[in-house]
Amino acid sequence: MFLGLPQRAGLFWLAVVTAATGVLVVSWSTTTPDLSLAPAALLFAVACGVAERVQVRLSSSRPGGGVTFSVSCTVLVAAILLFPLAWVALIAAVGSALGGALRGHRHVLKLLFNMANLTLSVAVGSALWSVGGGGVAGLASPVSIPPIAAAALGYFAINTGLTAAMVAFVMHLPIRLVWRRSHAKVMTANLALLAVGVPAAGLWLAYPWMLVCLAIALLAVHGAMSDRVKLETQTLESLFELADILDARDKYTHGHSERVGHYAEQLAVQLDLPGDRTHLAFLAGRLHDIGKCAIDNEVLLKPGALGEDERNQMRRHPEVGSAMLAHFTLFREVAQFVRGHHERWDGEGYPDGLRAEAIPLESRIIAIVDSYDAMTTTRPYRVALPHAEAVRRLEAGAGKQWDPRIVSVFVQWAEQHQAPAVAASLAPVATSAA
Repeated sequence: MFLGLPQRAGLFWLAVVTAATGVLVVSWSTTTPDLSLAPAALLFAVACGVAERVQVRLSSSRPGGGVTFSVSCTVLVAAILLFPLAWVALIAAVGSALGGALRGHRHVLKLLFNMANLTLSVAVGSALWSVGGGGVAGLASPVSIPPIAAAALGYFAINTGLTAAMVAFVMHLPIRLVWRRSHAKVMTANLALLAVGVPAAGLWLAYPWMLVCLAIALLAVHGAMSDRVKLETQTLESLFELADILDARDKYTHGHSERVGHYAEQLAVQLDLPGDRTHLAFLAGRLHDIGKCAIDNEVLLKPGALGEDERNQMRRHPEVGSAMLAHFTLFREVAQFVRGHHERWDGEGYPDGLRAEAIPLESRIIAIVDSYDAMTTTRPYRVALPHAEAVRRLEAGAGKQWDPRIVSVFVQWAEQHQAPAVAASLAPVATSAA
C-alpha cells in the first residue's frame, strides 16, 4: 500500500500530482503572464468550479469504481482557446479546487488528483492548440478547425485516460476496460459538451451576455446525459442490492456474489475477452444466484444433505434468475449466462443439459469461479477447503464438470494473484473526470 492505495495506484497518483505541479511551476516561471487577463481568468475559474458542481455519475459495475463526469469540460475547452498555458493551467487547478469545496469534498487525495488531472489535461489541449497554429490564426479562421478539434480531443483523452488509469490500478483491471465501461455509452454527450466550448469561446470574444443562453443549453445536454445513465445505474444498484440481501440470508455466503463477480471479471480478462463481454461476465457472476429468492430458507440453509424434492427446488434458481433478468433490456444477454451457470462440460448439468461449447462461455466461466468460491468458504455442510485442495478438485473435474482450458487459465491466475486475498480486499475508490 502507498498513500492508502494499492502500490501502483499510489505511485500513479504521485506521478500525476508531481507532473501537474511541474506544469504550473514551469509555465509561470518561464513566461511573463499578462496580468490584465486576471479578472477574466478568475471568472473562468469560478465558472469551472460551478460547472464542476453539475455532475453526472457514470454507471459503474460495483461500488468503489465510480466515475463522475461534469460539464466543466465546456468551460475548460473555451479557456484553452482563449488563454495562454500559464493562465489556463491555473484556471483548471483553482476551478477544480473550488468545485471540490462546493461539493463538500473532504477526501484530500482525490481532490488533489482531480486538480492535477485537469491541469495536465488543459496543458495538453493548450499545447495542441498552439502547435497547430490555432493561437495565431484565431477562432475566426476556418484554418483553426483542426487545431480546435485536436485541442478538445487531446484534453478529453488525457482527462478520461488518467481517471480510467487510477480506477484500473485500484481495481486491478485493464485501463481500456475501465475507460470503455465508463464512457462508451455516453460518447455522443461527451463530444457535445466538448463542442459547446468552441462557441462559448467565440461568444466570450463577441457577445459575452449570450453565454447565459449557452449555459441553459448546456444544462439541457447535462440533463439528457444524466437521464441516459440514470436508468442503468439505478437498475444495477437495485439488482446488486437484491443479490447482497440474498447472500446475507446465510452468514456463510455473505459476499459470495461479489467475489464470484470479481473472479469472473478477472478470468474474462485473462481469456482476452472484449471489454463488453468482460463486463457481461462480471454482471452474470454478480447476479448468478439472484434466482435463490424463490428458494425456501429451510432448503437454502439446511445443514445436511438435501432430499430429492429439495434438490429439485434448489435447481430451479438458474431458471428463476434468468427469467427475472430477461425482463430488463440491459440484462437480456446476462440472463442466458445466469441460466447456464450450472451446466456441465459433460452434459450432466441443469437446467438444459447443455454440453461442452454449447454452454455459453460466460456460463462456463461462472461455473468454475462459483465452485471455487464455494469450496474455499465455510458452508453449513462443511468447513472451507484450503486453496490447494480447491485447485486440486478443479483440475480433477476439468473435462468432466468444467471446461478444461478455462480451469487451467483460472488456476494459473489464482496461483499468481492469491485469489482469496484479492477478492477479500476489493478497495473502494471514486474518481472524477471533468
